[in-house]
Amino acid sequence: MSVFIFEKQIDSLEEEKRHLELKQDLQRANILQLNQQIQPHFFFNALNSLLSLARINRKEDLVMGIEALAMFFKFKYNNHEVLIALKNEVQFVESYLRIQSLRFGHRLTIHNHVDNAALTVPIPPFLLQTIIENAFKHSFEKHIEPAELFINIHKSDELLIIEIKNTHFSPALESTNNEHQGYGLENIKKRLELIYGLENMTFSTQQHEQFYVVTIHIPAEASSNKKG
Repeated sequence: MSVFIFEKQIDSLEEEKRHLELKQDLQRANILQLNQQIQPHFFFNALNSLLSLARINRKEDLVMGIEALAMFFKFKYNNHEVLIALKNEVQFVESYLRIQSLRFGHRLTIHNHVDNAALTVPIPPFLLQTIIENAFKHSFEKHIEPAELFINIHKSDELLIIEIKNTHFSPALESTNNEHQGYGLENIKKRLELIYGLENMTFSTQQHEQFYVVTIHIPAEASSNKKG
């Protein structure tokens, strides 16, 4: 009888293990699907900017823009990981910002501070780029005033702290469910919840008189990333 009970316990444990693996596979599929929901709005504007450079014969800027766009596409469509090193995301964002700098010219000022100690921390791909693209789409493109973007990232103890702030964000964003946010910030919330669990991360947005701020705290160690 004891052998029979023992065998039943083993079967139960194996079944539980299979269910857990299926759950993890489903989570991974959900995360990868969410990664591909980034809006293509940027692509159309980038192509228009490159066309304008070609028409006015700014060859050096045109070449730089094409190289940056190629790097952007390569990262976006060749990346299938749930987590990547922050330094890779930073390089991806830099290619995006080079193209936007060509488009906005002197109207755009970027303040970029990323601690070296944070560069190896694993994060979800497109995390920074989604927030930054949201700022361009819903703020910078709708105002003619000077635009400023602040990127501050540092590692503190066991946390990675991300703060992205932009000027002149539309007042319509006071509601977190407003259409103005689109899929961007909601996408990030879903991915962070799937990867880390609500108890292991924080995601907040604040709107001040002249700035809109997104702040994220996530585990800085890879061993802390997955939920059980």
